[in-house]
Amino acid sequence: MLHKLFLNKNFFLLWTGQMVSQIGDKFYGIALAWWILQQTNSPVIMGLFMAVSVLPGLAFGVFAGVFIDRWNRKILIIASDMLRGICVIVIAFLSVIDILELWHIFAAAILISLASAFFDPTVKAVIPQIVEQEQLPRANALSEIIDASSMIIGPVLGAAFVSFFGFTLVFLINGLSYLISAFFEGFITIPPQVDSPSADYTLRHEIETGIRYLLSRRKLVVTIGVIGIAHIFVGALIVSLPFLAKALSGDSIQTLGNLEMMIGFGMLLGALSIQLRGKSHFKDKNLFVFIAAMGIFYLAIAITKSITSTFVLPYMLLLLLIGAAIANASVYWQSILQLNTSSDMAGRVFSISSVVGNISLPISYGLFGILLKYTSILRLMLFSGSALLFISIVLMYFYHYGDKESQDNSLI
Repeated sequence: MLHKLFLNKNFFLLWTGQMVSQIGDKFYGIALAWWILQQTNSPVIMGLFMAVSVLPGLAFGVFAGVFIDRWNRKILIIASDMLRGICVIVIAFLSVIDILELWHIFAAAILISLASAFFDPTVKAVIPQIVEQEQLPRANALSEIIDASSMIIGPVLGAAFVSFFGFTLVFLINGLSYLISAFFEGFITIPPQVDSPSADYTLRHEIETGIRYLLSRRKLVVTIGVIGIAHIFVGALIVSLPFLAKALSGDSIQTLGNLEMMIGFGMLLGALSIQLRGKSHFKDKNLFVFIAAMGIFYLAIAITKSITSTFVLPYMLLLLLIGAAIANASVYWQSILQLNTSSDMAGRVFSISSVVGNISLPISYGLFGILLKYTSILRLMLFSGSALLFISIVLMYFYHYGDKESQDNSLI
Protein backbone atom coordinates (compact mmCIF):
# COMPACT_ATOMS: atom_id res chain seq x y z
CA MET A 1 0.00 0.00 0.00
CA LEU A 2 2.87 2.35 0.88
CA HIS A 3 4.61 1.67 -2.43
CA LYS A 4 1.36 2.22 -4.33
CA LEU A 5 0.90 5.65 -2.77
CA PHE A 6 4.55 6.79 -2.83
CA LEU A 7 5.57 4.90 -6.01
CA ASN A 8 8.62 3.10 -4.53
CA LYS A 9 10.95 2.97 -1.53
CA ASN A 10 13.51 5.39 -2.95
CA PHE A 11 10.96 8.07 -3.76
CA PHE A 12 9.26 7.58 -0.38
CA LEU A 13 12.58 8.22 1.42
CA LEU A 14 13.28 11.31 -0.69
CA TRP A 15 9.73 12.60 -0.22
CA THR A 16 9.81 12.05 3.55
CA GLY A 17 13.10 13.90 3.89
CA GLN A 18 11.78 16.82 1.84
CA MET A 19 8.60 17.01 3.90
CA VAL A 20 10.51 17.20 7.19
CA SER A 21 13.03 19.78 5.98
CA GLN A 22 10.52 22.05 4.22
CA ILE A 23 8.25 22.32 7.26
CA GLY A 24 11.37 23.07 9.30
CA ASP A 25 12.26 25.71 6.71
CA LYS A 26 8.96 27.50 7.24
CA PHE A 27 9.54 27.43 11.01
CA TYR A 28 12.99 28.96 10.51
CA GLY A 29 11.79 31.57 8.01
CA ILE A 30 9.12 33.07 10.23
CA ALA A 31 11.37 32.92 13.31
CA LEU A 32 14.21 34.69 11.50
CA ALA A 33 11.92 37.39 10.12
CA TRP A 34 10.61 38.10 13.63
CA TRP A 35 14.11 37.98 15.18
CA ILE A 36 15.47 40.49 12.63
CA LEU A 37 12.44 42.71 13.19
CA GLN A 38 13.00 42.70 16.96
CA GLN A 39 16.74 43.31 16.69
CA THR A 40 16.77 46.02 14.02
CA ASN A 41 13.19 47.19 13.33
CA SER A 42 14.57 48.05 9.89
CA PRO A 43 12.82 47.23 6.59
CA VAL A 44 16.14 47.92 4.84
CA ILE A 45 17.91 45.18 6.84
CA MET A 46 14.96 42.84 6.24
CA GLY A 47 15.11 43.47 2.49
CA LEU A 48 18.89 43.04 2.48
CA PHE A 49 18.55 39.74 4.32
CA MET A 50 15.98 38.50 1.79
CA ALA A 51 18.35 39.44 -1.04
CA VAL A 52 21.30 37.69 0.64
CA SER A 53 19.10 34.59 1.08
CA VAL A 54 18.54 34.37 -2.69
CA LEU A 55 21.35 36.06 -4.63
CA PRO A 56 24.27 33.67 -3.86
CA GLY A 57 22.22 30.74 -5.11
CA LEU A 58 21.25 32.66 -8.23
CA ALA A 59 24.85 33.68 -8.93
CA PHE A 60 26.14 30.13 -8.53
CA GLY A 61 23.11 28.31 -9.95
CA VAL A 62 24.34 27.72 -13.52
CA PHE A 63 27.76 26.56 -12.28
CA ALA A 64 26.11 24.17 -9.83
CA GLY A 65 24.38 22.41 -12.73
CA VAL A 66 27.73 21.20 -14.11
CA PHE A 67 28.70 19.60 -10.79
CA ILE A 68 25.24 18.04 -10.44
CA ASP A 69 25.75 16.30 -13.79
CA ARG A 70 29.32 15.17 -13.01
CA TRP A 71 29.33 14.35 -9.29
CA ASN A 72 27.51 11.68 -7.30
CA ARG A 73 23.99 13.07 -6.91
CA LYS A 74 23.22 11.13 -3.75
CA ILE A 75 26.27 12.58 -2.03
CA LEU A 76 25.33 16.08 -3.25
CA ILE A 77 21.83 15.80 -1.78
CA ILE A 78 23.07 14.50 1.56
CA ALA A 79 25.94 17.00 1.78
CA SER A 80 23.65 19.93 0.95
CA ASP A 81 21.19 18.98 3.67
CA MET A 82 23.98 18.39 6.19
CA LEU A 83 25.57 21.78 5.44
CA ARG A 84 22.22 23.52 5.85
CA GLY A 85 21.52 21.61 9.06
CA ILE A 86 24.91 22.42 10.59
CA CYS A 87 24.54 26.12 9.71
CA VAL A 88 21.18 26.38 11.45
CA ILE A 89 22.28 24.34 14.48
CA VAL A 90 25.24 26.73 14.89
CA ILE A 91 22.72 29.59 14.84
CA ALA A 92 20.72 27.79 17.55
CA PHE A 93 23.88 27.29 19.63
CA LEU A 94 24.85 30.97 19.33
CA SER A 95 21.32 31.84 20.42
CA VAL A 96 21.56 29.53 23.46
CA ILE A 97 24.75 31.20 24.69
CA ASP A 98 23.28 34.60 23.87
CA ILE A 99 25.93 35.84 21.43
CA LEU A 100 23.90 35.59 18.22
CA GLU A 101 24.50 38.65 16.03
CA LEU A 102 23.16 39.86 12.70
CA TRP A 103 26.29 38.95 10.75
CA HIS A 104 25.93 35.33 11.93
CA ILE A 105 22.45 35.23 10.40
CA PHE A 106 23.71 36.73 7.13
CA ALA A 107 26.66 34.32 6.91
CA ALA A 108 24.36 31.33 7.48
CA ALA A 109 21.94 32.66 4.85
CA ILE A 110 24.72 32.81 2.25
CA LEU A 111 25.84 29.23 2.96
CA ILE A 112 22.25 27.93 2.97
CA SER A 113 21.55 29.68 -0.35
CA LEU A 114 24.63 28.08 -1.93
CA ALA A 115 23.67 24.65 -0.58
CA SER A 116 20.14 25.07 -1.94
CA ALA A 117 21.58 25.90 -5.38
CA PHE A 118 22.86 22.32 -5.40
CA PHE A 119 20.02 20.61 -3.53
CA ASP A 120 16.92 21.83 -5.40
CA PRO A 121 18.01 21.06 -9.01
CA THR A 122 19.61 17.77 -7.91
CA VAL A 123 16.33 16.52 -6.45
CA LYS A 124 14.50 17.31 -9.70
CA ALA A 125 17.25 15.60 -11.71
CA VAL A 126 17.16 12.52 -9.46
CA ILE A 127 13.40 11.91 -9.62
CA PRO A 128 13.50 10.51 -13.23
CA GLN A 129 16.30 8.17 -12.11
CA ILE A 130 14.26 6.59 -9.30
CA VAL A 131 10.72 6.78 -10.76
CA GLU A 132 9.29 5.23 -13.94
CA GLN A 133 8.54 7.72 -16.71
CA GLU A 134 4.78 7.15 -16.62
CA GLN A 135 4.82 7.91 -12.88
CA LEU A 136 6.67 11.26 -13.16
CA PRO A 137 3.50 13.44 -13.00
CA ARG A 138 2.41 11.64 -9.82
CA ALA A 139 5.89 11.97 -8.32
CA ASN A 140 5.99 15.70 -9.07
CA ALA A 141 2.46 16.07 -7.70
CA LEU A 142 3.57 14.45 -4.43
CA SER A 143 6.47 16.93 -4.27
CA GLU A 144 4.04 19.77 -4.91
CA ILE A 145 1.90 18.50 -2.01
CA ILE A 146 4.92 19.10 0.23
CA ASP A 147 5.23 22.71 -0.97
CA ALA A 148 1.53 23.39 -0.48
CA SER A 149 1.29 21.68 2.91
CA SER A 150 4.36 23.42 4.30
CA MET A 151 2.98 26.75 3.03
CA ILE A 152 -0.27 26.16 4.94
CA ILE A 153 0.91 24.68 8.24
CA GLY A 154 4.54 25.82 8.48
CA PRO A 155 4.06 29.54 9.19
CA VAL A 156 1.15 28.90 11.59
CA LEU A 157 3.04 26.32 13.65
CA GLY A 158 6.27 28.29 13.40
CA ALA A 159 4.63 31.42 14.81
CA ALA A 160 3.04 29.38 17.61
CA PHE A 161 6.37 27.74 18.52
CA VAL A 162 8.16 31.11 18.58
CA SER A 163 5.43 32.51 20.85
CA PHE A 164 5.51 29.60 23.31
CA PHE A 165 9.11 28.33 23.18
CA GLY A 166 11.23 31.18 21.78
CA PHE A 167 13.61 31.47 18.85
CA THR A 168 16.26 28.97 19.92
CA LEU A 169 14.01 25.90 19.83
CA VAL A 170 12.65 26.85 16.40
CA PHE A 171 16.21 27.26 15.07
CA LEU A 172 17.11 23.87 16.53
CA ILE A 173 14.03 22.21 15.00
CA ASN A 174 14.97 23.49 11.55
CA GLY A 175 18.59 22.38 11.90
CA LEU A 176 17.52 18.91 13.01
CA SER A 177 14.98 18.71 10.18
CA TYR A 178 17.80 19.03 7.64
CA LEU A 179 19.83 16.33 9.37
CA ILE A 180 16.78 14.03 9.54
CA SER A 181 16.25 14.65 5.82
CA ALA A 182 19.90 13.72 5.16
CA PHE A 183 19.41 10.54 7.23
CA PHE A 184 16.48 9.40 5.08
CA GLU A 185 18.38 10.27 1.89
CA GLY A 186 21.26 8.06 3.00
CA PHE A 187 19.09 4.98 2.31
CA ILE A 188 18.15 6.02 -1.25
CA THR A 189 19.56 4.00 -4.12
CA ILE A 190 20.28 6.21 -7.15
CA PRO A 191 21.58 4.63 -10.39
CA PRO A 192 25.10 5.88 -11.21
CA GLN A 193 25.67 8.34 -14.01
CA VAL A 194 26.52 6.46 -17.20
CA ASP A 195 28.11 9.47 -18.88
CA SER A 196 31.70 10.47 -18.13
CA PRO A 197 33.33 13.90 -18.57
CA SER A 198 34.75 14.67 -21.99
CA ALA A 199 38.50 14.82 -22.53
CA ASP A 200 38.53 18.62 -22.62
CA TYR A 201 36.44 18.87 -19.46
CA THR A 202 36.45 22.40 -18.08
CA LEU A 203 33.80 24.32 -16.21
CA ARG A 204 33.37 26.76 -19.08
CA HIS A 205 33.16 23.98 -21.67
CA GLU A 206 30.54 22.11 -19.66
CA ILE A 207 28.42 25.23 -19.14
CA GLU A 208 28.57 26.03 -22.86
CA THR A 209 27.66 22.42 -23.68
CA GLY A 210 24.65 22.63 -21.39
CA ILE A 211 23.47 25.93 -22.89
CA ARG A 212 23.86 24.59 -26.45
CA TYR A 213 21.94 21.46 -25.45
CA LEU A 214 19.13 23.57 -24.02
CA LEU A 215 18.92 26.01 -26.94
CA SER A 216 18.80 23.15 -29.47
CA ARG A 217 15.58 21.84 -27.90
CA ARG A 218 12.62 24.09 -28.45
CA LYS A 219 10.42 22.24 -25.94
CA LEU A 220 12.89 22.95 -23.15
CA VAL A 221 13.33 26.60 -24.12
CA VAL A 222 9.57 27.22 -24.28
CA THR A 223 8.95 25.39 -21.00
CA ILE A 224 11.60 27.41 -19.16
CA GLY A 225 10.08 30.54 -20.71
CA VAL A 226 6.74 29.50 -19.22
CA ILE A 227 8.40 29.15 -15.80
CA GLY A 228 9.75 32.70 -15.94
CA ILE A 229 6.50 34.21 -17.17
CA ALA A 230 4.38 32.34 -14.62
CA HIS A 231 6.63 33.50 -11.78
CA ILE A 232 6.43 37.11 -12.98
CA PHE A 233 2.64 37.14 -12.90
CA VAL A 234 2.42 35.15 -9.65
CA GLY A 235 4.61 37.94 -8.26
CA ALA A 236 2.08 40.49 -9.51
CA LEU A 237 -0.65 38.72 -7.54
CA ILE A 238 1.44 38.42 -4.35
CA VAL A 239 2.32 42.13 -4.45
CA SER A 240 -1.35 43.03 -4.95
CA LEU A 241 -2.76 40.88 -2.13
CA PRO A 242 -1.94 43.22 0.81
CA PHE A 243 -3.62 46.13 -1.02
CA LEU A 244 -6.58 43.95 -1.94
CA ALA A 245 -6.93 42.76 1.67
CA LYS A 246 -6.83 46.34 2.92
CA ALA A 247 -9.73 47.26 0.63
CA LEU A 248 -11.87 44.33 1.76
CA SER A 249 -14.08 44.10 4.83
CA GLY A 250 -12.80 43.01 8.21
CA ASP A 251 -9.33 43.16 9.72
CA SER A 252 -6.88 43.55 6.83
CA ILE A 253 -4.10 41.46 8.40
CA GLN A 254 -6.43 38.53 9.07
CA THR A 255 -7.96 38.91 5.62
CA LEU A 256 -4.49 38.88 4.05
CA GLY A 257 -3.66 35.68 5.92
CA ASN A 258 -6.89 34.07 4.73
CA LEU A 259 -6.27 35.07 1.11
CA GLU A 260 -2.69 33.73 1.12
CA MET A 261 -3.85 30.53 2.82
CA MET A 262 -6.39 29.92 0.04
CA ILE A 263 -3.58 29.90 -2.53
CA GLY A 264 -1.86 27.21 -0.44
CA PHE A 265 -5.06 25.16 -0.17
CA GLY A 266 -5.58 25.49 -3.92
CA MET A 267 -2.05 24.24 -4.58
CA LEU A 268 -2.66 21.30 -2.28
CA LEU A 269 -5.94 20.38 -4.01
CA GLY A 270 -4.39 20.80 -7.45
CA ALA A 271 -1.47 18.52 -6.58
CA LEU A 272 -3.78 15.95 -4.99
CA SER A 273 -5.96 15.89 -8.11
CA ILE A 274 -2.97 14.91 -10.25
CA GLN A 275 -1.74 12.35 -7.74
CA LEU A 276 -5.15 10.68 -7.52
CA ARG A 277 -5.46 10.38 -11.29
CA GLY A 278 -2.76 7.73 -11.21
CA LYS A 279 -1.43 6.69 -14.61
CA SER A 280 -3.79 8.83 -16.65
CA HIS A 281 -2.50 9.99 -20.02
CA PHE A 282 -0.04 12.85 -19.67
CA LYS A 283 -0.79 15.68 -22.11
CA ASP A 284 2.10 18.12 -21.95
CA LYS A 285 0.14 20.86 -23.72
CA ASN A 286 -2.07 21.08 -20.63
CA LEU A 287 0.73 23.23 -19.21
CA PHE A 288 -0.47 26.06 -21.41
CA VAL A 289 -4.10 25.35 -20.55
CA PHE A 290 -3.36 25.94 -16.86
CA ILE A 291 -1.39 29.11 -17.60
CA ALA A 292 -4.39 30.34 -19.62
CA ALA A 293 -6.67 29.35 -16.72
CA MET A 294 -4.59 31.53 -14.42
CA GLY A 295 -5.18 34.40 -16.85
CA ILE A 296 -8.94 33.82 -16.78
CA PHE A 297 -8.97 33.80 -12.97
CA TYR A 298 -6.95 37.04 -12.88
CA LEU A 299 -9.54 38.60 -15.17
CA ALA A 300 -12.27 37.29 -12.88
CA ILE A 301 -10.58 39.07 -9.95
CA ALA A 302 -10.68 42.30 -11.96
CA ILE A 303 -14.36 41.80 -12.79
CA THR A 304 -15.16 41.00 -9.15
CA LYS A 305 -13.29 44.13 -8.07
CA SER A 306 -15.42 46.23 -10.43
CA ILE A 307 -18.64 44.73 -9.02
CA THR A 308 -17.89 44.59 -5.29
CA SER A 309 -15.09 45.97 -3.14
CA THR A 310 -15.96 44.47 0.24
CA PHE A 311 -17.17 40.86 -0.12
CA VAL A 312 -14.26 38.49 0.59
CA LEU A 313 -15.68 35.10 -0.44
CA PRO A 314 -15.40 35.47 -4.26
CA TYR A 315 -11.74 36.43 -3.95
CA MET A 316 -11.04 33.45 -1.71
CA LEU A 317 -12.64 31.12 -4.24
CA LEU A 318 -10.67 32.64 -7.13
CA LEU A 319 -7.40 32.40 -5.20
CA LEU A 320 -8.18 28.75 -4.46
CA LEU A 321 -8.57 28.16 -8.22
CA ILE A 322 -5.39 30.10 -8.97
CA GLY A 323 -3.50 27.97 -6.46
CA ALA A 324 -4.79 24.80 -8.13
CA ALA A 325 -3.72 26.12 -11.55
CA ILE A 326 -0.26 27.01 -10.21
CA ALA A 327 0.19 23.50 -8.77
CA ASN A 328 -0.88 21.82 -12.01
CA ALA A 329 1.36 24.07 -14.11
CA SER A 330 4.30 23.35 -11.78
CA VAL A 331 3.83 19.59 -12.04
CA TYR A 332 3.56 19.79 -15.83
CA TRP A 333 6.66 21.92 -16.37
CA GLN A 334 8.76 19.71 -14.11
CA SER A 335 7.52 16.57 -15.85
CA ILE A 336 8.11 18.04 -19.32
CA LEU A 337 11.69 18.97 -18.47
CA GLN A 338 12.34 15.56 -16.92
CA LEU A 339 10.87 13.65 -19.87
CA ASN A 340 12.75 15.68 -22.48
CA THR A 341 16.18 15.99 -20.84
CA SER A 342 18.86 13.32 -20.83
CA SER A 343 20.12 12.36 -17.38
CA ASP A 344 23.65 13.68 -18.01
CA MET A 345 22.23 17.16 -18.76
CA ALA A 346 19.45 17.27 -16.15
CA GLY A 347 21.51 19.12 -13.55
CA ARG A 348 22.32 21.96 -15.92
CA VAL A 349 18.79 22.21 -17.30
CA PHE A 350 17.16 22.25 -13.86
CA SER A 351 19.75 24.68 -12.51
CA ILE A 352 18.95 27.09 -15.34
CA SER A 353 15.21 26.65 -14.78
CA SER A 354 15.68 27.34 -11.05
CA VAL A 355 17.65 30.49 -11.79
CA VAL A 356 14.96 31.70 -14.21
CA GLY A 357 12.18 31.03 -11.71
CA ASN A 358 14.01 32.51 -8.73
CA ILE A 359 15.14 35.67 -10.49
CA SER A 360 11.68 36.32 -11.99
CA LEU A 361 9.98 36.76 -8.60
CA PRO A 362 12.12 39.61 -7.19
CA ILE A 363 11.97 41.37 -10.57
CA SER A 364 8.20 41.00 -10.50
CA TYR A 365 7.94 42.29 -6.93
CA GLY A 366 9.88 45.40 -7.82
CA LEU A 367 8.16 46.04 -11.16
CA PHE A 368 4.56 45.54 -10.06
CA GLY A 369 5.19 47.24 -6.73
CA ILE A 370 6.11 50.37 -8.67
CA LEU A 371 3.17 49.96 -11.06
CA LEU A 372 0.73 49.78 -8.15
CA LYS A 373 1.76 53.32 -7.23
CA TYR A 374 0.36 54.55 -10.53
CA THR A 375 -2.51 52.19 -11.30
CA SER A 376 -5.27 50.22 -9.57
CA ILE A 377 -5.49 46.54 -8.68
CA LEU A 378 -8.35 46.22 -11.17
CA ARG A 379 -6.20 47.45 -14.07
CA LEU A 380 -3.22 45.42 -12.95
CA MET A 381 -5.30 42.23 -12.87
CA LEU A 382 -6.83 43.08 -16.27
CA PHE A 383 -3.35 43.52 -17.73
CA SER A 384 -1.94 40.39 -16.05
CA GLY A 385 -4.89 38.20 -17.02
CA SER A 386 -4.86 39.38 -20.64
CA ALA A 387 -1.09 38.95 -20.87
CA LEU A 388 -1.24 35.40 -19.48
CA LEU A 389 -3.96 34.43 -21.96
CA PHE A 390 -2.08 35.91 -24.92
CA ILE A 391 1.32 34.54 -23.92
CA SER A 392 -0.05 31.04 -23.25
CA ILE A 393 -1.51 30.90 -26.78
CA VAL A 394 1.73 32.17 -28.37
CA LEU A 395 3.93 29.78 -26.40
CA MET A 396 1.61 26.86 -27.13
CA TYR A 397 2.06 27.57 -30.84
CA PHE A 398 5.85 27.64 -30.53
CA TYR A 399 5.82 24.50 -28.42
CA HIS A 400 3.62 22.70 -30.96
CA TYR A 401 5.77 24.00 -33.83
CA GLY A 402 8.86 22.65 -32.10
CA ASP A 403 7.14 19.29 -31.65
CA LYS A 404 6.34 19.07 -35.37
CA GLU A 405 9.84 20.25 -36.26
CA SER A 406 11.47 17.51 -34.16
CA GLN A 407 9.20 14.91 -35.75
CA ASP A 408 10.13 16.15 -39.24
CA ASN A 409 13.85 16.03 -38.38
CA SER A 410 13.50 12.46 -37.12
CA LEU A 411 12.23 11.44 -40.57
CA ILE A 412 15.26 12.84 -42.40
